[in-house]
Amino acid sequence: MRTRLSLLFVLLAAATLAARAEDPAGKAVEVDAKDKAALEGAANKDVVVTGTIKKARWSSTGKVMTVEFEDSPLVGAVFERNKEAINAAFGGDAAKAWTGAKVKVKGKLGKYGGKVKQYEDKPQIVITKAEQVTVVEGKKE
Repeated sequence: MRTRLSLLFVLLAAATLAARAEDPAGKAVEVDAKDKAALEGAANKDVVVTGTIKKARWSSTGKVMTVEFEDSPLVGAVFERNKEAINAAFGGDAAKAWTGAKVKVKGKLGKYGGKVKQYEDKPQIVITKAEQVTVVEGKKE
């Protein structure tokens, strides 16, 4: 019995160390936006997601920008309070600069919590600062 408990403890400790090696404290998990399983596995973690933005657009009220990624369930959101600073950092129109571009987006990966049915239960990153988005490759003309 004691040997089994010792073995169980060793296995549990090894699993804990392996998990920490994959996601060390304070280090963001790198995820490809197209990798749905990796997005699910990174829920509620700090991430750096790389992907191409299919469409970024401000709502008709101007209160939220929705960012959709190609071949991915991931959505991004920018809220009105951050609009001016983020637009300024991307030539005056972040939605235009991001649409069609390959980007890296840093942030906490959560779940969409808004009212649009098509985004319900999708993974989401809220973008509050321009520094969270890096254009890796511009739009393909």
